[in-house]
Amino acid sequence: MRSEDIKKVVLDLKEAKSASVSMLDGVIPGATVYYHNMLADEQVQFMADTSFIRIFFLCVGAVTFQSEGKEYAYDEKAVFANKPEKTVEILANTNAQVVEIRWEMHESDLAELAETDVEFPITEKYVDASQYRDPFKSEKTISRAIVKQRMIPRFAMGSVETHGDDLIGQHEHPLLDQFFWSFSENDCDLLIDDLVYPMYGDTFLYIPLGSNHGVKTAGNQIAHYIWLDFITDAEAANAFLDEVHKPTGVKESF
Repeated sequence: MRSEDIKKVVLDLKEAKSASVSMLDGVIPGATVYYHNMLADEQVQFMADTSFIRIFFLCVGAVTFQSEGKEYAYDEKAVFANKPEKTVEILANTNAQVVEIRWEMHESDLAELAETDVEFPITEKYVDASQYRDPFKSEKTISRAIVKQRMIPRFAMGSVETHGDDLIGQHEHPLLDQFFWSFSENDCDLLIDDLVYPMYGDTFLYIPLGSNHGVKTAGNQIAHYIWLDFITDAEAANAFLDEVHKPTGVKESF
């Protein structure tokens, strides 16, 4: 792979203005991702639509998610997702930055959601997300399962955080199409096939299906990013994630 083959969007978030940006539309079939820059007191309504489910992630600022007459207020990082038939409103209590993931729902997905035991809305502070270990990472790395496999059909979401000298070993997952979203402080080297590619903050990047990828940090570097998994074979991919994502039962932080 060559550097010019990397599909990415780098956002300039310094200017405070209301804006919504579509990122890498059409790269992963059925997935559409937006970055919303909201100003204080701005309110946006996301209407119910059974053709897709929305997963929101608050990156910066304070917002209140509103759905079905209930309010869920967060300051800084948090996740919020409700079923496709539910309207969601977001009120920005301060200037805020929110990622919206739209994931196309098939009839079988809607049937699965209708019968699920998962409690909706799915919502939690980022710092409270369960942590896991996998064989590709060192004991130092903190991995979080933000939306675990099977909570939303054919989807999972988590994060990676580390700093200094560390390595997320290269690995492949041919059943998972994947995006990375890097937080502003992220400064690490992406290892993808035979390429070493600098990945900085505020970057939305595509990890091609089946590519051999990893991440390394050295010195003062920081890795802090979210991964978004869009699953091609639910049964096999969920079994893979069950095998490699082992809950630690503890909450660590740097």
